[in-house]
Amino acid sequence: MPLYQRTSVAVLLGVLFMLMTACAARHDLEDPTFRLAGVEPLTIGLLEQQFRLTIRVDNPNNVSLPVRSMRYQLELANVDFASGMTPRSFNLPARDSTTFEVDVTTNLMESLPRLISKLDSGRQSLDYTLKGEVEYGRFFRGKRPFEQKGELRLR
Repeated sequence: MPLYQRTSVAVLLGVLFMLMTACAARHDLEDPTFRLAGVEPLTIGLLEQQFRLTIRVDNPNNVSLPVRSMRYQLELANVDFASGMTPRSFNLPARDSTTFEVDVTTNLMESLPRLISKLDSGRQSLDYTLKGEVEYGRFFRGKRPFEQKGELRLR
């Protein structure tokens, strides 16, 4: 076999090896966890209310993950509270936690009495469910769902 053919075969094998390694590394990545860290009222009106949600994200991976977009839905005490989409992309640092804030506008006219009764009961926390889907860049292609249940401590 001529030298140029052996070189071509060696280069092709090297490229295939790198692709297989990249694919194997991709499957070893874990999904980050998304948790509700806080809810801050901004304005409370009769027909609409504005809140600032603080969401904490923990990335357990050795690589940073670029997030192109995130859609989310939030239930507080089994009441549909807010939904939306992040206004811009952001980066999840490797093996680190980060928080980001999103402002939401809600209309709690029907569900506000149920929320107030839970708050008036003397509870120090509210159960929540945060779910949605994240579109990552580079390593996780496409959209990946998430769901986290927890308790939001009240001040």
